[in-house]
Amino acid sequence: MAASPPPIPPARQRLRVTFARGENVRYVGHLDMVRTWERIIRRADLPIAYSEGFNPRPRLTFAAALPVGCTSDHEVLDVIMSPPCDLAEARRRLGWVAPAGIHVVDVVEVPYSVPALQTQTRAAEFVITPLADEPIEQAQARARTLLDAASIERTRRDKQYDLRPLILDAWAETGEDGRARIGVRLKAEESSTGRPDEVAAALGWNPSAVKIHRRKILFA
Repeated sequence: MAASPPPIPPARQRLRVTFARGENVRYVGHLDMVRTWERIIRRADLPIAYSEGFNPRPRLTFAAALPVGCTSDHEVLDVIMSPPCDLAEARRRLGWVAPAGIHVVDVVEVPYSVPALQTQTRAAEFVITPLADEPIEQAQARARTLLDAASIERTRRDKQYDLRPLILDAWAETGEDGRARIGVRLKAEESSTGRPDEVAAALGWNPSAVKIHRRKILFA
């Protein structure tokens, strides 16, 4: 008797979701945000694929965790669907069920075989705005001092490290409200990631007295 042909694997689709995070979810940690998106996708009744093994998990991955206390215009996650679904319908459903503070910006399909998001992430751009007004000239001086530093020793989790190599650029700018703020571009790779709250401290600001907003994630 001829052997039965191997089963045909189910069709799979990788969707890349771009979303923004507002003020009312700025204190939601990364693991809670992962669980939130699992619930969003289930509520949207989309055919998310699950991992195999004893503890199957929804197959979704984030580009880069957003530090607690930050807002963002540019958060990115990949989710595997099986079977594939209609893009326009997926975006409509996700936008409909997303809770307040999470705004679905775009949903696109990317090749299933593309490398994991985390391996493609290279940098992130943040804007740091002090709660107390200060002249733009003073903000410019802070940015120059930051870039001119040969090293910036910081301590995190009882370990010392040099923050300076993680700062790719820094500049002062004026926001739409007319207030001075500082933009920074930080490394965001698997092995080395700059934290914007540590940069705020290095600028001479109390991290609890600034607002930090991620403007975009930069990929390879």
